[in-house]
Amino acid sequence: MKPWKVILTDAALTDLDAILETTLEEFGTLQLKRYTEQIERAIRELEEAGNLAPLLKQRPDIRPGIATYPLAREGKASPHQFYLKMENDAHNQSIIILRVLHQRMDPEAHL
Repeated sequence: MKPWKVILTDAALTDLDAILETTLEEFGTLQLKRYTEQIERAIRELEEAGNLAPLLKQRPDIRPGIATYPLAREGKASPHQFYLKMENDAHNQSIIILRVLHQRMDPEAHL
């Protein structure tokens, strides 16, 4: 099976920039490096597993077609998660990360 293509929207890239900037300011360069690696790992997992990623959760309560994927992993906390949609047909296997939001944020207000 070919890998999935992960696409980050401009809004998701802006979210990540703000998250990483805050991480650097509040927690320093070591934590910035760790969190960047954690984010990159989550993206790789989505590329490899796509719609079969074990932590992927469909969220029709937010909006039809929306799913979430947490950045937290065992032993690595994170209050953020990807909000995404998937395109899976004969010509396209894409995961579009719409936003990267903190757990306290209302996703309906930001999607």
